[in-house]
Amino acid sequence: MNRTRRTLFWALLLAAASLAIFFHKLFTLDLPLLPNQTQNRWYLETQISLEKTVENPDFELYLPQNSQRYRLVSETLENPGFTHQIEASAPNRLATYTAQSDSSPPTLFYRAVVEAAPIAAERPASVASTIGNQLVDEQLDQVIFNNARRADDLQENPPEAAIKAILQTAQADSNSRLSFAEAIYQRVVESTDQRVQLLQETLGFEQSAAAMAAFLLERAEIPARVGNGILMTTEEAYSTSFIHWLEVHSGGQWLAYDAVTQEFGPQDRYLLWWYGNQPVIKSPIASQAAVTVVVRPNTDAGLTTQLWQADDRLSPWVRYSLVGLPLVSQHVFQVLVLVPIGALVVAVIHQMVGLRTLGTFTPILIALSFRETGLLTGVGLFLLVIAMGLLIRAFLHRLQLMVVPRLGAILTATVLIMAGLAILFESLNLELGLSISLFPIVILAMAIERSAVMWEEEGAKETAIASGGTLLVAIAGFLIVGNRYVQHLAFVFPELLLPVFALNLLVGRYNGYRLSEYFRFQSLRRQLEAAKG
Repeated sequence: MNRTRRTLFWALLLAAASLAIFFHKLFTLDLPLLPNQTQNRWYLETQISLEKTVENPDFELYLPQNSQRYRLVSETLENPGFTHQIEASAPNRLATYTAQSDSSPPTLFYRAVVEAAPIAAERPASVASTIGNQLVDEQLDQVIFNNARRADDLQENPPEAAIKAILQTAQADSNSRLSFAEAIYQRVVESTDQRVQLLQETLGFEQSAAAMAAFLLERAEIPARVGNGILMTTEEAYSTSFIHWLEVHSGGQWLAYDAVTQEFGPQDRYLLWWYGNQPVIKSPIASQAAVTVVVRPNTDAGLTTQLWQADDRLSPWVRYSLVGLPLVSQHVFQVLVLVPIGALVVAVIHQMVGLRTLGTFTPILIALSFRETGLLTGVGLFLLVIAMGLLIRAFLHRLQLMVVPRLGAILTATVLIMAGLAILFESLNLELGLSISLFPIVILAMAIERSAVMWEEEGAKETAIASGGTLLVAIAGFLIVGNRYVQHLAFVFPELLLPVFALNLLVGRYNGYRLSEYFRFQSLRRQLEAAKG
């Protein structure tokens, strides 16, 4: 009885502390209780990592800027050990970083909130071309142009004949400035002309069709430039690289060539970062610096208000919380904070319902993978992999292998099965290959082994019951941890995991009948009642 009282005391204490912090953040700090799912804003985070061997860490960094489609709501530069100065010199914005000491930290951050204009958000879908889509995919890799090499090559071996021949061929197929620019661009993209290939190799334009086309247009005395930016999508969190596009001055304005629609018009597809052929870091140390850009759609307008106000007013409860971490770390913890909730679901079902599963916490790990694949697809993949794994396990059983090597063989077979399914789905143009790779491979291998052993020891009926129980618990866990309100509360208010801890304590003290036992002993109860009667 004393243990039960102590457990109840600690559970109430944890719940009280958790609720005190929760209500403080809710009412005093005005953090949002519910998620706002409007995705017309994004968190943008740029991480600049300098090598520790850099002797002079001073550098200049191009910054994103307002454009027709996007505008910067707010921005902050976290650069301890550095001073910075932002200069706006058309058409670019440049931040100059100056190190205060030789021991300046090697990692800096630039963070911003980007908002899409209402008109741009309603941009009609356009018909994409195969070449355009392929080009956009290929140019997702960041390109650093070697301007010195290009200048030296032009001085020593000016390929005037090749340039003149390409311009004349494109001029014959066009009737205006824009059609001429499009013809140049298409020749550069297709790269079937040996003269174009020679220029690309000589001038260092192998990785950027936009830069090559701009160079040729400038030789034809047509104003052209290269734009650099990133594509904003609705993915939960993603790392992206810079995309390059061609702009031509025509009719008193700059018009961008859209490689997807193959048309010229105002640039409204990408967030504009800078113009020119230079890398995003404009400094001799550019080769010793790594730039990572991470974007996450903003689904919490109220949270954004708190995060991006002045640092001196930011509460420690927000500053030193999960929402203050880098976006990559936030993405990890958005999943991790759901694990305790799923563990509570498993504990309740095991302790109070009495449902058998293949392993204690296997169902909740499978439930987390369902967040990536979807419920129906995830269930189908689980059954398919388990069935194929059991067939392989039956074959290995005939070889009389020891336990650990057998588990290694099953793990290898499970990975090969997942890889084969990924390749199959990709060949069928189904967007499932990347998702199924997120299945907990090791957990599936252990589930296959446990189900095989249970089949041998207890029979097919008990194995089917345990497998079905695993699926039911996984589905129940998915319906809870996959709820966007639960995800929001667990991430923004992680103190609510303390009541989850307290509930686990209380469930652990429950030693009464399980729900399944009431049905199991129902016939015995009827016999006893009949005997008494």
